[in-house]
Amino acid sequence: MKTHSMMIRLARITAAIALIGCGDNSTISPGYIEVLISPRPASVAVNGSMVFTGTVSNNLSLPQWSVLDSADANNIGTLTPVNGSSDTILYTAPPTPPIYSVTAGLPQGTVTLQVTTTSPPGTSIQVVGDSVSFVITAPSVTVGLTPATATVKLGATQQFYGYAVGNLNNTLTWQLSANGVPSPSGGPLGTINSAGTYIAPSTMPISGNTVTITIISQADPTKTQSAVVTLQ
Repeated sequence: MKTHSMMIRLARITAAIALIGCGDNSTISPGYIEVLISPRPASVAVNGSMVFTGTVSNNLSLPQWSVLDSADANNIGTLTPVNGSSDTILYTAPPTPPIYSVTAGLPQGTVTLQVTTTSPPGTSIQVVGDSVSFVITAPSVTVGLTPATATVKLGATQQFYGYAVGNLNNTLTWQLSANGVPSPSGGPLGTINSAGTYIAPSTMPISGNTVTITIISQADPTKTQSAVVTLQ
């Protein structure tokens, strides 16, 4: 009997909640307006295009689109409105993967699409935008390394910046060598890590005062670039 009474009580509570949900809640202001992007691709091919949709949670405001820009990027693609659709945008990828300067701090070969919106007139509701980053893929991988030359004192540190673009796997292998003979990191030629930080050896190698730093694309090991270090 007690179980039956409890079931009736739960049913009444459920019905009350349903009635509240069906009532007029137009006076309840949401805490924020959210905008979401779809789809969320991992990559877009060079010169390729894709239509993105921005869904605004209040169904009243329109999405506003942009591409995360850097003045020193060679190109990042274009955005074109889609006729007859106020919530979609056509993105067209550049002819080559974008290359950013070191100071930009952006992942090489990627593009970030952003979307936001505005609060309804007369309100100050917070807007939470969205973004999606994807790799611009190309028929072949391109690699780069800077600086091309450096003079480093024994025991000192030199930062190198390398990149590979054009593939979903843009990871690099860093290699040290002297006179064409590779040497493991931490050996007589010094140390280099995956971020390109080179630490010169504390004593001059018997191979001489020249060390070659080479980056190798893991996606295409035939694509390499080298820099020359002169030890002092």
